[in-house]
Amino acid sequence: MRVLRGDTELKLGPPKRLALLSLLLLRAPGPLTLSEAVDILWDEDPPPSAVNVVRRHIGALRRTLEPGLLSRTHAEHLVRAADGYRLLVNTSTSDLLHFRDLRAQAQLAVKGGNPAQGAQDFVDALRLWRGPVVAAGTHVAQHPVFTSVGHEFVAAAKEAADVVLTAAPALTEEVLTVLRRAVDCHPFDEAVHARIIAALAATGRQAEALQQFESIRRTLAEELEVEPGPGLRAAQQHLLRRRVGPRGHAPEPPPGAALRPAQLPADCVPFAGRHKALRECLELMPLEDESRPVTTTAAICGMAGVGKTTLAVHWAHLVSDRFPDGQICIDLQGYHASLPPLDPSRAMAEVLDALGILHSPAQSATALSAAYRTALSGRRLLIVLDDAHDCEQVRPLLPATPGCLAVVTSRRRLEGLAVTDNAWVIRLDPMSREEGLEVLDRRLGADRIRAERPAAEEMVELCGGLPLTLAVASTRALLQPRFPLASLVARLRENQDSLVALSSHDARTDARRVFSRSYEALSPGAALLFRLLSLHPSRDISVPAAASLAGVDLRTASEDIAELTDHHMLVELLPGRYTCHELLRTYATALTEVLDPPGLRSDARARMFEHYLYSAEAATALLAPHRSVVVLPPPRPGVRPQRFGGCPDAAEWIVAERYVLPALVQDMGHHPRAESFRRQLTSALEMCLDPTGR
Repeated sequence: MRVLRGDTELKLGPPKRLALLSLLLLRAPGPLTLSEAVDILWDEDPPPSAVNVVRRHIGALRRTLEPGLLSRTHAEHLVRAADGYRLLVNTSTSDLLHFRDLRAQAQLAVKGGNPAQGAQDFVDALRLWRGPVVAAGTHVAQHPVFTSVGHEFVAAAKEAADVVLTAAPALTEEVLTVLRRAVDCHPFDEAVHARIIAALAATGRQAEALQQFESIRRTLAEELEVEPGPGLRAAQQHLLRRRVGPRGHAPEPPPGAALRPAQLPADCVPFAGRHKALRECLELMPLEDESRPVTTTAAICGMAGVGKTTLAVHWAHLVSDRFPDGQICIDLQGYHASLPPLDPSRAMAEVLDALGILHSPAQSATALSAAYRTALSGRRLLIVLDDAHDCEQVRPLLPATPGCLAVVTSRRRLEGLAVTDNAWVIRLDPMSREEGLEVLDRRLGADRIRAERPAAEEMVELCGGLPLTLAVASTRALLQPRFPLASLVARLRENQDSLVALSSHDARTDARRVFSRSYEALSPGAALLFRLLSLHPSRDISVPAAASLAGVDLRTASEDIAELTDHHMLVELLPGRYTCHELLRTYATALTEVLDPPGLRSDARARMFEHYLYSAEAATALLAPHRSVVVLPPPRPGVRPQRFGGCPDAAEWIVAERYVLPALVQDMGHHPRAESFRRQLTSALEMCLDPTGR
């Protein structure tokens, strides 16, 4: 890592300061938190002074980057973030961001049918690469934050080779040099070796190409006691069959294309936020010098619009070089707008087709499954199974032996895969405010966000921290560059149904239609409870309160809540209390107003009021037994008051409901005995919140 001011290279100081600056660059333009910096720089044993050391290094870096700076509040390069620091760089001042931008341009050019331009962009990107981010041999060099950047270089080198050999043969020598640098850092990466063999053959050096194969074959046998995989053997066989054409003819396509599929969708450019989740994903992968096998299955689960597929694809691109036999992506259509969930047999057939393995459409499910498992055995494949409907759809597709990695995404919790298949389940929550601001930073530019920081923060809040709605809102801002963000935020704030302001005519980006596909998968009982939850004055609710709202027994309510939790339409943030995302509550409000008659909603509200009234009276009887007892009429059918095991339970309930009870007093006009019940609830509320009488 180097820093230049003009033509002068700056002296940055000791290794830890270099590593800290590297972290800031890797996170840029997003923030680096203090806790993350300490965890990475000191591994598992930071000293008590670690935070102060980081702050001193930050001060030294500021003085180096801006020697004339009088106050840190006027810093233009290294600034404070909410709980850390941010380095303000872009593609013109950071080679890494420039590299990523050129690589994304190259991928888009190839996808758009211009491989020659894509080849040039790939090579321009690779010319920016100087070496490892931090020095090899230091403990931080093996941290996933740093190794993942090396994987980006290797993946780009392989992408460049595939395009250059077919569309820009004049660049072959330059790509060959890059491939040799990549193989120096990843000596066991068979996919890189296969491309070196193809590049040597393309330039007429068949003997050197055969020597390359023999060299890696011996290395694999001596170091790992394994034989070359199918992709590398395909490169050798292609080389042996190769016939050199007349001078000037374009070289043949790289060998083994059918055996080495590269089906990953384009990576999200720019990718922002999700540092903790991405770190969790990367830590599942063994380090380069470790012999443990790759984790077989990882499931990324979360609510609609939370960015599961984006994270899965980004992770897959970062580690694609670890899977030399190819990357396959299957859309399981679990919640597709118009298509039914993909049958597992059809998904198996797609994988076999991608690998170039013949199979008969008339094969039985048993025979197809056997062919599928045989095809995966001995290969190192990365398989992305996107948008799974449930565990049963996924189980037949999971690799049976280590070496392959299946990355599953789903709106369901998929906890059954953890039980039966030892899958690692990663729950993806809505973005934090800082992550949401980072998304807006990347999409709208740091200058615009810095100029209207309060409006940007409110936009993140109104979008509920969902990458989907943030992308829609930021796109609106991009299409109206002269409009202040505050005016766009006002539309979201002033519209009673914020989903209307975020709606679009695209089924993939319209939040209401995206949410509807989760709602339509619910049973009738769970769907009714979801709609009625919008009548509750708070985002979080207990099981007895939910049972009273729906007029069902506790067991039925628990089953319906479990179903909503499984679909990530509720989240249990605290034991026994379930929270609904604000945009989902907005969606539920629209549904109940359309689908549920006024009488049903009025009865549900009345049961909810009575639940809290009788629960508050029961808590009062325990916490303030000296107070006079209020005689209440029997509750209406379907009301399930909270049961308390003693004073601690009652006190805990009061604390949990301290915001709900006053709101109910204000909103009791819907109850048929409103005035009488308001007085009783007010009295119970006063005793509950101050049982001592003071």
